[in-house]
Amino acid sequence: MLTDYERLANLNKDYLWNPFTQMKDYISSDPLIIERGEGIKLYDVQGRAYYDGFSSVWLNVHGHNVPELNQAITDQLSRVAHSTLLGMANRPAIELAEKLTGIAPSGLNKIFYSDSGAAGVEIAIKMAFQYWQNKGVKSKKAFITMNQAYHGDTIGAVSVGAIPLYIRLRASLTSGQSG
Repeated sequence: MLTDYERLANLNKDYLWNPFTQMKDYISSDPLIIERGEGIKLYDVQGRAYYDGFSSVWLNVHGHNVPELNQAITDQLSRVAHSTLLGMANRPAIELAEKLTGIAPSGLNKIFYSDSGAAGVEIAIKMAFQYWQNKGVKSKKAFITMNQAYHGDTIGAVSVGAIPLYIRLRASLTSGQSG
């Protein structure tokens, strides 16, 4: 009979494609499987604790199981889990936008939400491009980047990044050339 860890590890290896992971190496070892988080620590299915050093790289900058955040999420879920902003608005989006513009530098008075950093970069690229197109400046269609810059893993975000592996692997997708 398999332990819970062994069962989950086998399912992970059979069904989950882990991002930024060499899968041939990953499936040949024992994967780390996280079960829960508390504050700045994550706990695996075998009960071992780890500092969550990646949390701020992605989205979880406030820690895990923060009571005030959990309550706010629960309160919102009891009203509506999701409502698009495509052609309509919703109370939390409007009220948060008001608060954010109140603390933003002068002149930044509109909020555009995205669900991740990569999507935010993608949106910013499109907005910047469209701005110059609307102004009639058709020549502005290039972006600069810093050496080793990482802005996310969407095609647009990769195209303004400067990580050699990503550029090499996806050059034909980001340059408009076929390979």
